[in-house]
Amino acid sequence: MQKSRIRWGLLVTACLLTVACTAKSTEGGSATETTVANSGVGVGNTVGLTDTTIKISMISADLSLLTEQNLAPEIGNAETTMKAVVADINAHGGIAGRQIELVSHVIKGADAILNPDLGRQACVQATEDDKPFAVIITASIPALLVQCAAVDHDVLTITMDSWPASLYDAAKGRLFALGSHISLERNRAYQAWPGVLDTAGLLKGKTLGVIRTDAADQQETTDHSLIPAIEALGYKVAAEAVLPCPEGSQTCDQQDVAIQRMKDSGVDTVFLVAQTLAGSATVEKAQALGYKPQWTTIGNNVTNTVAKFYSNAKENFDGAYGIDIQFTDWTPAAADCNKIAEAGGAEAFPIGSDGYGFTAVTCIQMQSIANAIDAVNGTVDQASVIAALQTSDPLMIAGPPGSLRPDKHDAGTAVFLSRYSAATEKFAPVDDQKPTIVPS
Repeated sequence: MQKSRIRWGLLVTACLLTVACTAKSTEGGSATETTVANSGVGVGNTVGLTDTTIKISMISADLSLLTEQNLAPEIGNAETTMKAVVADINAHGGIAGRQIELVSHVIKGADAILNPDLGRQACVQATEDDKPFAVIITASIPALLVQCAAVDHDVLTITMDSWPASLYDAAKGRLFALGSHISLERNRAYQAWPGVLDTAGLLKGKTLGVIRTDAADQQETTDHSLIPAIEALGYKVAAEAVLPCPEGSQTCDQQDVAIQRMKDSGVDTVFLVAQTLAGSATVEKAQALGYKPQWTTIGNNVTNTVAKFYSNAKENFDGAYGIDIQFTDWTPAAADCNKIAEAGGAEAFPIGSDGYGFTAVTCIQMQSIANAIDAVNGTVDQASVIAALQTSDPLMIAGPPGSLRPDKHDAGTAVFLSRYSAATEKFAPVDDQKPTIVPS
């Protein structure tokens, strides 16, 4: 019973941390090419605006019960945080003289993932029923709901996570990811991955392989970004293996076939694209088959939460290199946001904790909208606010400065190299979080 509960918890956590649970990737290229200035997107769209108010909807996840059971990271209470931020903004005159009307939709636990119909219902309520000017989507909400808001309903959508280029393209300028270097377009992160390793001298003379799942977003980022970046450095991929993932499966299948393909091709360095439970099952199979390459990975695999998934094969995974985005040189914006949240009744988190970071990003999402609207000269509509956002100097919680442009709606700009230790079962910076600026 205990093992079953733990296994279920890991499945839930994996779902919460990966887009592949419910998202279907749209067709797209290797980089975001959305330019609002020439598209007319949102011109004259003033839905959710009156002379005195602006309505903003929010979709958030309540993971408190899962966090108490150590089955999910501490993301704080986004609803409480956002109400505190709205109260602060309204008390200081609102946004361009308008008071914010916040409509909150909270999805309990993992229901956004495990119950797609419920997630879709929340999106429809937040868009069709609320008729807001913008929708804010906070942590642990899957790409399916982002697509629902930004693509299916044409609403300005403010997120914080990493999405593939195809989702940005499909949103036609209405999608932003703000607040931290997690907010980094996935294709750009994968394109930077081989270069970070090569700069550290980790690819020369190596035989390279790639293991991914059959999820559409992993195919996109691997085919359009990772492999071309490897080849651009003068290397080649000696073997690629794709793990089939039956519907509902998080571990996916045929890890033994993938490992054998790596062995047969003499691969000694594996780019582990497969995430969370599919990734850990792959390393466990490698250990069972006596295969210990140099592993390198990216994304959620590098977080402390998911690193625990590799404990059963930690000796095999020991020394794995990760492409990390969890900078910890906190900014004044992060401190100010946590003070605002605490003053409004939100939980106080220690500096450097997951809760501290997520509280800050949630706050920055609303502050970014407010700052963009305040910066508009002339008519406030969806188009003018998008234009203001994409030319703004984005607030960040930590790390190097972020950036936004008409063709770049992800605020993240940098990564750093980290390495997994079997002793701690965590990744730690290799060079004191020395940032590598990701080309855009």
